[in-house]
Amino acid sequence: AETIVEDIICQVGRTGTITPVAILKPVLISGSNVTRATLHNESEIQRLGLGVGDHVIVIKAGEIIPKVARVIKKSGKKVYKMPKNCPDCGSAITREEEEIAWRCVNVLCLAQLRERLQHFASRNAMDIDHLGPAVIDQLVISGKVKSYSDLYKLRLKNLVDFERMAEKSGKNLIQAIKKSKTAGLQRLVFALGIRFVGERVASVLADTFGSLRKLMDASLEELENTHEIGPKIAASLTEFFNKVANREEVACLEQEGVLT
Repeated sequence: AETIVEDIICQVGRTGTITPVAILKPVLISGSNVTRATLHNESEIQRLGLGVGDHVIVIKAGEIIPKVARVIKKSGKKVYKMPKNCPDCGSAITREEEEIAWRCVNVLCLAQLRERLQHFASRNAMDIDHLGPAVIDQLVISGKVKSYSDLYKLRLKNLVDFERMAEKSGKNLIQAIKKSKTAGLQRLVFALGIRFVGERVASVLADTFGSLRKLMDASLEELENTHEIGPKIAASLTEFFNKVANREEVACLEQEGVLT
């Protein structure tokens, strides 16, 4: 269908990746109203030659994901340029020479924290019921949760002043967080949000090493020699577990009773 790009915004992912998104004049495609479409990265915008106000053709890739296929009429405005700073925390963004994505490298960026917590609590990760985006926003904004392990320190009294959080809802959330302590190694490895470590890789790592401590202490060579783990994943794991803050976070999770 044809529509107009009304704006282009940037979203921050859990690893700091800055993703441009086209805000569209609502258009009906395959039975639903489409109001936005991911533009993936700066290279895709340049390929399309896309600017705000342009008339575009939008398709649903695989009948699910809206995608800007091509520009059919230019608005006269320049092609959109990526911002130089994170849209959430204002820190400078960077791009590695071999990568196409821009990233915010500020570890204190609240947008990244929100996304990491949503991933950590998701169904295929630690599967924490009742911990949705609205609750996570309040936990982050209030400063009550600054890391995964902070979730396990929450008590009912920490939630009483939250919007739309009745006592029963609070108890359900605390119980769900407690239950997630026994989610298992595969889910925990996936939940940590390590780059290139999806569900399948997390399962292989859990089966191979048997504990998070053994995985953390594995050498780059050991990781590269693990079935289905290539150099890119091995390097990402090594980089993640070589950071003192990440090792300290694992220790905090263990201290809170999360099975590692």
